[in-house]
Order: sequence, then structure tokens, then C-alpha cells
Amino acid sequence: MLFQHRAGQPLAAALAPAGRMALSNYLLQSLICAVLFHAYGFRMMGQWPPLAGLLAAAAIFVLQLVLSRWWMARFAYGPLEWGLRAITIAAWPAWRKAKSA
Repeated sequence: MLFQHRAGQPLAAALAPAGRMALSNYLLQSLICAVLFHAYGFRMMGQWPPLAGLLAAAAIFVLQLVLSRWWMARFAYGPLEWGLRAITIAAWPAWRKAKSA
């Protein structure tokens, strides 16, 4: 209901690009956290206090919001969403956004 209200529209606009490429963002979060915390990365599991973990999660999400806005300004789909769309429609969808007149 917040997003339908006039006051929530700026927040909805800020979150929309990340929502349109949710699969790519989800897997990128998984990759970042796996490298940070597991043995094949920096082995930081159990090394951070809870507040640091919360701040890291917020920083990752803010980074993804910025990257998603940049990506969606140029491309029609997120990279993994494009691949999923190609599989589901059995054709190559347009990669770049159509130029607006």
C-alpha cells in the first residue's frame, strides 16, 4: 500500500530496477557472501559481530541498487533474466533497450 501512495513512489522507483533483475541480484549476493565467508574465499565466517554483518548486507544491497539502476538504463533485462527469457520463449530476446523517440 505504501508504494501505491504518493509518498511511497520515490521508494518504489528506487527499488524497481533491482526488482526487475531479482534473479541476477540474488545470485550476486550469494556469490559475494560465499567469497567473503567460506573457506574458498576470505574465511570470515564467525569473524564479524552481528552489526558488521548487518552493515555489510546493507552495503551489498545499496551497491546492487546502484548497479541495477545503471544496468536497467541500458538493457531490457538483467543478464540472468535475459537467459531465462531466452529459454522460456525459445528465442533470443532483444538485449539492449529499444531507443525511445
